[in-house]
Amino acid sequence: MLSCSITRLLSCVGFLVSSSFSFNTQAMEPEIPTCIASDLVNTTSTDAVSSTDNINNISIVIHPIFDEAKPEENNRLYRLANKLHPDTHAKVIKDDLLFHEGDVFDEKKLVESERILRTRRYLNSAFVTSSVDCNNHKKVSVNVREVWTLVPQFSYSRSGGNSNYGFGLSDTNFLGLGKSLNIARTSTVLRNGDLLDYYDPNTGIFNSTLTIQYTNNDDGKSHAVALIKPFVALDNEWTGGISEESYTQEDTLYNAGEEADRFNHQSTNQSFFYGRKLPTASRESIHRVVIGYSEAEHNFNAVGVAPDTSVFVPEARQFSYPWVEYQHITDAYFEANNIQQINRVEDINLGAQVRFRLGYTASKYNHYDKHLMYEAEYSQGVQISEQQLLLASTSSSGFYDGDNIYNNIISGKVSYHWENFKHSQFFVNLSTANGVRLFSDLPLELGGDTGLRGYPIRYQAGDKLQLMTIEQRFFGQKEWFALFHLGAAIFYDQGRVIGTSAIPQDQQGWLRDVGIGLRFSGTRTGNREEGTHNILHIDLAAPLDGSNDIEKLQWLVTVKNGF
Repeated sequence: MLSCSITRLLSCVGFLVSSSFSFNTQAMEPEIPTCIASDLVNTTSTDAVSSTDNINNISIVIHPIFDEAKPEENNRLYRLANKLHPDTHAKVIKDDLLFHEGDVFDEKKLVESERILRTRRYLNSAFVTSSVDCNNHKKVSVNVREVWTLVPQFSYSRSGGNSNYGFGLSDTNFLGLGKSLNIARTSTVLRNGDLLDYYDPNTGIFNSTLTIQYTNNDDGKSHAVALIKPFVALDNEWTGGISEESYTQEDTLYNAGEEADRFNHQSTNQSFFYGRKLPTASRESIHRVVIGYSEAEHNFNAVGVAPDTSVFVPEARQFSYPWVEYQHITDAYFEANNIQQINRVEDINLGAQVRFRLGYTASKYNHYDKHLMYEAEYSQGVQISEQQLLLASTSSSGFYDGDNIYNNIISGKVSYHWENFKHSQFFVNLSTANGVRLFSDLPLELGGDTGLRGYPIRYQAGDKLQLMTIEQRFFGQKEWFALFHLGAAIFYDQGRVIGTSAIPQDQQGWLRDVGIGLRFSGTRTGNREEGTHNILHIDLAAPLDGSNDIEKLQWLVTVKNGF
């Protein structure tokens, strides 16, 4: 009976979106030279190109939001959107390219440039191709498609029985310059406040990024400024940056999804760094060294008036430390689709990626002075077959005082993707984290907002976490109303957090839930974050464990950057 019910449920969800299955990248036709087509030699493949060829011409074609040549995209509303939307300046696209006219042709730089353009919030898709024209000149064509970026913000999300909302105005391509400007009023379970955010993904100076953010909340204020020249491409020779952040806010500790303690938190952080790419014999193996200096201070105070004052107040801490970091990347990128996105090109690196940082602290508090600070990360992927992909990562961070480690977290994650049916995927994700002598304001937490969709937010807290998610995913091909792609999922979550926490926990042991959800991936609007594509999640989940006083059905509306 159970297997029969599950089979029927899978069939129903599959039928809901089956009319839209089959991958479609919305590829744009590259610009064709005005000569006899048979005289055109396509040289996208490196086999057809001599490494001594120079790029004679770069053509940048910026396609409008809606393709008016298609009947389904040619109506009064869509034509008005094309007309009102300010086109991205060609210079903005050109600044992201890793090559210039006159450069020696390098296929890798075309591939990486395309990858960079795909991360931009203000573009729906990007294709960089090469050809030889009728005069035997090397030509590179860059085709990108716009999205609508000026959006009144009326956001709403619900997870774990709590609602968040916001309203304001956001433009991720201000005046077509590629800059993001966001003014918003937000309300969450933690705080209400006003936000002013500016982000420039490429200032035009050494391909640097600039971030400026200011918030005025009901429990304090915050500001952040960062100017960073990242390793945009694997062949970049250097990186550098400076950042400063400070905030005052009230932090909350939970027990079984209910607020158990609240205290005031003041924090300041500063950092600067500089790094170089090390010479190597292979372009597929990248080695880098970065040196830097960081300062961080956290102070805590009780809030409220007795007997309603804070139950527990964390201990203040302060660190300043120089550090050195080693990075290694194996270039094994490939393009995939329907992994974490719906009908979009996804750039996945199967190669090893390693990062290790070591620092030495100074502190005005003796018990934090002259300690080692360390961070380590490792990730790699394996393509088991054409239909199966395994992605794994692990990390560790903390401090060592000569005798013991503290605020140490060792975590790991493995995700398995199997295209078990056409345009569908069986997905399994396993996550674990183990903490040792964690800072009391930073417990490991699990709930409706962090993976257990059938439970209130922050339902469990401690220093040992395990979580398993199993999903049967369905990816739709059809673009509904020329605005979004549709997906669906049936899911099962199981997890727990046990061990030590500042607030004793009433709920212990494994927690399970089952549910069903829809996914909406917009194709004509910009994204909230750089390098991601927003997907709206609407989930209905039923808890199988927990206390009797939690809701028997939890519905969640959230915007995430993956399926």
